[in-house]
Amino acid sequence: MQHPSQHPVVIGDPDLGVKIMEFENEDDFLLQQRQSPTPRQRMRALLRQMRYGPLGRLRNALFFLGTLLIFGWIMLPYDNVVRLGLRFNVKKFQHYLTSHPVEKWLFAPPAYPVDLGTDTVVIVKTGYGTRARANAWFEALSASNEFRDFLVIADYASKSGQEANNHGTPLPIHNVVNQTLSSLGPAASLSNSRVAKYLRFAEAIETGKGEEADQLAKSTGWEIDALKFISGLELAYSKFPNKKWYLLVDDDTYLVQPSLKPLLSHLDSEVPYYLGNAVGDFHVRFAHGGSGIILSQGAMSSLILDNPHAVRNAHLESLSETWGDRLLARTLIKAGVYLDEEYSHLFSGEPPWWAKIRPDRFCSPIITFHGLGQPEKMHQAGESFRNVSKPLLWSDIWDVYGMSRPWRQSTLTEDELAKPIEYANWDHAGGSGGEVAVVEGVEKAEECGRKCYERGSECMAWTWEKETKKCNLSPWMIVGERVEGKVSGPNGKLARELEMVCLKY
Repeated sequence: MQHPSQHPVVIGDPDLGVKIMEFENEDDFLLQQRQSPTPRQRMRALLRQMRYGPLGRLRNALFFLGTLLIFGWIMLPYDNVVRLGLRFNVKKFQHYLTSHPVEKWLFAPPAYPVDLGTDTVVIVKTGYGTRARANAWFEALSASNEFRDFLVIADYASKSGQEANNHGTPLPIHNVVNQTLSSLGPAASLSNSRVAKYLRFAEAIETGKGEEADQLAKSTGWEIDALKFISGLELAYSKFPNKKWYLLVDDDTYLVQPSLKPLLSHLDSEVPYYLGNAVGDFHVRFAHGGSGIILSQGAMSSLILDNPHAVRNAHLESLSETWGDRLLARTLIKAGVYLDEEYSHLFSGEPPWWAKIRPDRFCSPIITFHGLGQPEKMHQAGESFRNVSKPLLWSDIWDVYGMSRPWRQSTLTEDELAKPIEYANWDHAGGSGGEVAVVEGVEKAEECGRKCYERGSECMAWTWEKETKKCNLSPWMIVGERVEGKVSGPNGKLARELEMVCLKY
């Protein structure tokens, strides 16, 4: 009689019993199996080691940690400081990698064709204290103006005969501050000092006390301005709900339409785009209102339709917020819409003759100018840019103002370009201090120019002050204006090198 252990047991593999019977007992078979594992057994052992061994446990821990981080990131509010800080630093690193952007889309076929007349609305923000600017803004529109739809918003409402004048077409001025206060109700606003100031101001206008109203507008204009942004956009969306793009500009902001159109034609308006000149720290990166703000249909619907609670909170915050453009950004962030800084360099916070032409934007188009608060300055800009029919590059500003570009003179050799190009009684550096390096005790203008050339790409222009012997070395250059007692010039060699890059595209 055989021992039970010698009976073949066949489970799964029919040859297993035969294989076992070749040995004296099953223990010998198992020992042999341990001594000579099959490839399949080796693979299974390796997989078990990967799954349950030290490396496997590390992998599982990392996977769990990664899943936790992703889940935490998703659950973080859009305005959480961790999310904002990480986003800010990532964008800063991206900007460092693309420090000299070239907008190849500028002359490319439009990916999303735009008609400025039918697809956009321009929201012109003015106020009682700057009411003379509104008409100047419309008068400055170029002969090739394509805009058709406008909305004028302010801290007062125009009466019959006092509307803004768009080349003979009257445009009513809407009081959006009243709209903000109405949305809050009396209980939320009666005890607020800003509201009290506004009510005094509104009463002065209503009772015909123009001088008092002007004084109050001058002293409280900035505070009241913060009450216009959100309500102005709400009004624009209610009147023009199907526009692809919403352009919010101040009454001292000039829009260069030939540069604007290719940008909008490059972007999908259904995507929530928020564009403008980026300012602020990582807590709130916002588009500077004076440089112009652009919002797509996607951004407006996300704000107005999808996040009414954030909009209502913004009305309440406007009673204490200093800057309305910052409030707008904070509200958009709560709706998941962040400022797209890829296009920030296309917007200028200065008037054309003071626009800072830096190396990283030399070949880029410019869309807006700011600081044209005096009607005659706005008229001047309108006349200067009236006949511009193609995208305007930052470097093109020289041509608009009739300034010859010395670095374009074909007769100049590289050695001659390396010598200072001088303009007496002019300033191409644009002030001193801050980013502009100041060297004291420079005896001659030519010496100042050489110092600029020695700095290479860090110096775009220089200005020597005859009286103080100061040499100002600027990282940008401006068209500038006449200033007695100064000698100035651009870095011609650097400018030619940059322009050669522009000509490739």
